[in-house]
Amino acid sequence: PRSRAATMGGDFRGGKRHRREDGSHMRVFKPTVGGTGPMAGSRELEEMREAIIHCDGSPEMMKHLSGLLAQDLPALNEPACKFVLECVQNLPVKTPVYATLVAMLNHGCGDFVEEVVRATCELLETSLASASLDDRIRARLLLRFVAVWPIVGIVSESAAVDILDAVVCAALDAAEKGEPGWQPRADYLAYIALAALPWAGGTLQKAKEFDRMMDSIEDYLRKRRQGPDPAAMLFAPPAGSAANTVDDWLEECWGRVNEVRKAGAQDEASWTVKSIPPVTDVVTGDEFEYAGHKHTPPPLKVVEMTFSGAAEALAAYPVRPRLRILPQEQTEGLWDAGDWGPLERFVAEEYIADTLWAFEPGFRRDTTIPAADQMGTLPLPADHPERCQFLVAETLFGEMLALPRPAHEAVFYHIVIQDLCKAIPSFPKMMAKVVAHMFRQIGRMEFEARERLADWMAHHLSCFELAWPWQSWAHVADQASNHPQRTFCSSVVRRLCRLSYYDRVKESIPDELHCIMPNTPALNPDYILETLNGSSGALRDLQAFMKEKKPAAEVMEWLKTSGKLDVLGRAGAAKVLTVAALQHGQKCITHHNVLLKRYEGALTELTQETSEEEGCADVMVAATAGIWAGTHPHMAVTAVSRLLELGLVKPADVARWLESSISDETAAGTNEDGASRGVAWGTADAWDIACLAVETVAADREDREWKASAARRKVEAAEAQAARATADADRAASQGRHVDAGRAKEAAGRIEGKIAGLRAELDDASLPVEHAGAQLADAAGALCLALVKALAPKLADAAADAAGPTPAEVGAGAAPERRDARALAMFVAALRRFRSYVGAEYEGKVREALGEAPAEVAMALGEAMSGRVGLSGAAMIE
Repeated sequence: PRSRAATMGGDFRGGKRHRREDGSHMRVFKPTVGGTGPMAGSRELEEMREAIIHCDGSPEMMKHLSGLLAQDLPALNEPACKFVLECVQNLPVKTPVYATLVAMLNHGCGDFVEEVVRATCELLETSLASASLDDRIRARLLLRFVAVWPIVGIVSESAAVDILDAVVCAALDAAEKGEPGWQPRADYLAYIALAALPWAGGTLQKAKEFDRMMDSIEDYLRKRRQGPDPAAMLFAPPAGSAANTVDDWLEECWGRVNEVRKAGAQDEASWTVKSIPPVTDVVTGDEFEYAGHKHTPPPLKVVEMTFSGAAEALAAYPVRPRLRILPQEQTEGLWDAGDWGPLERFVAEEYIADTLWAFEPGFRRDTTIPAADQMGTLPLPADHPERCQFLVAETLFGEMLALPRPAHEAVFYHIVIQDLCKAIPSFPKMMAKVVAHMFRQIGRMEFEARERLADWMAHHLSCFELAWPWQSWAHVADQASNHPQRTFCSSVVRRLCRLSYYDRVKESIPDELHCIMPNTPALNPDYILETLNGSSGALRDLQAFMKEKKPAAEVMEWLKTSGKLDVLGRAGAAKVLTVAALQHGQKCITHHNVLLKRYEGALTELTQETSEEEGCADVMVAATAGIWAGTHPHMAVTAVSRLLELGLVKPADVARWLESSISDETAAGTNEDGASRGVAWGTADAWDIACLAVETVAADREDREWKASAARRKVEAAEAQAARATADADRAASQGRHVDAGRAKEAAGRIEGKIAGLRAELDDASLPVEHAGAQLADAAGALCLALVKALAPKLADAAADAAGPTPAEVGAGAAPERRDARALAMFVAALRRFRSYVGAEYEGKVREALGEAPAEVAMALGEAMSGRVGLSGAAMIE
């Protein structure tokens, strides 16, 4: 109900609180007509849809709406049920409201309520059988809906607990069978059962089966391995933590629920959560005196799922995002009597995650995007507005920084935070405090999370006139260049230079911080000089050819007839030609493209594999990255992306370049930053290029999957249309309307002919998907193997230090970050990022390659690829 909602200390749009309830954000809210209903009924269905969406939970509206719906049921049972379930999924904050609405129809429209119960269980089963993000969230929301049913008398407490228990038992069965990769999904099943209890625990604990279910969860927690994915931790354990400390998200969920469960055994009111409106506040108990009988839901069947390995399972069922950086009293209090309880923060985090998911399809530039608009009206407790804002800010950062990847595109979180800062005057201050706390702990923050935070900060500042209190961070000017805090500030400024003019960025920061500015954008003179000295004069000649715009064939002929090709070799000639082309096209990326396309034939001939020599396209990657290394904030990465897009190099060539540059460090860089002569592993350019090589192939696979999915939807729509036409023909024939029957049969025949063509299109679209999947596994697997072979033997000291206790100083007083420690952190991030792509075959190859590495290195990298039970498997558990 609106009366219980708080707006985190501020209201949108001149103090008025707006909830975007027009349905524009929803995924599938389109009025449909049942197979036997008249088309004229679409207007009535539209009105029904609008009424259900706008139901705010007030007693007057609930009585009025239930009365109107009762008049149309059971004729419209199917569409009404569909609309209710879609509201439960897309407006999950109002789950108790929709459960109450269904219950108020139980007396006069029992068949409709029976249909809701059946359809919910069927959709829940379907969702539990899928590992997609949408289905994982949908299953959690539907299970929450089921848990609320006993409160309003739709089903008995025992029936609802049986459904929850079926989910828990599936997790226990998976633990007992111990198939490869069993734990991530089993953890998820236990989690969604726990996540439903804050909405109905006080009622469900009355069932005798409740304690049995809780005992099953406790039994499961004893069987699982704690901290299944250490590489997904945003921060290393705080200084002084016990050895082998793990941050286990499921144990925290259990701890919060169990704390309330123990108190609830004495006082049911202990289950009360301020941000969940009690049903008795919506409709008084008198309204249910005439309620119908309680329904019996069908038994829930949770299908088993198998995985090729731990990497696939962790990618399909990642850990729940969590960030705990602020003191507890600032975000949820200390659970004192009369204050927030253990479940308050958990429910708020669920609300935020649900809102981001449900409103993400409405992402568009408007005054305020729907997700941010809705975020400002979440029904968080109104007694501590500052605490709510701290909690929202910390949770949003936790979602954005989630490892191995956030649920949505990072820019979506950027814009939500930006819009909240614009809409709520006090929110920027709370958000900045969260960033300040992370900055103070940056020394124990995971590498990829740091880079993602720097991405957000650069984007955020570019949208707010580059304004930031840099003076409070001015001390980084006195730190070593490889100090964690200075490295982070340099990364932010470097990214700002991608989004704004160099001089404007320089003017926006204090004079004492000018030392963290990147070099003025230009080519890398050291790399060009080195190429010139080793080219036997070929570079100068080629530069002259560029000015004359000589075609590739003439350049290739000159290399052969002048003897330069014999002197330099194919790899050397390809390097010199690449440097000459990029140097001549340095003005902008369009010029890069023009020059690379012009000499594509010559470059391909020089680098392609022959019967006598291996291919050497990796030298083009080295030259393209090296000519911009350390002297431009983004051109090295952009130039390599052109090579990949033009097909001059493949991801395997990037992997070979990384392996060779790591093996020969002097060829990659001569200083700690690796910036003077090339790109060394450990620098931001190397990380971005490695990600680019794999993500380009991943994007191609997603594009092909989308095309195949579109073709599949066309087939399904045509089949449904044919089925309706056939049903119309049969109905007309049975009623003696032979002319109508004949027409319907002709229509069905035409549709069947169309279906054959659509199925052929689907088959054609499905083949490239399989090919793209294999290409992606090869790209990610080859890169991971190249890194293992080149880096693993060199990281023993860094891995041993990483396995030890966290240093006492992780902020301004932290020790500078060694190059091998940064290389290890980047290596772990790469394995974790690509594990969803490699497949079982390459996962096994990586494990095999790690078997020859030092023990500490094998442990750190094995956990990054396959989680805590990855590298050593059963032996590690024992």
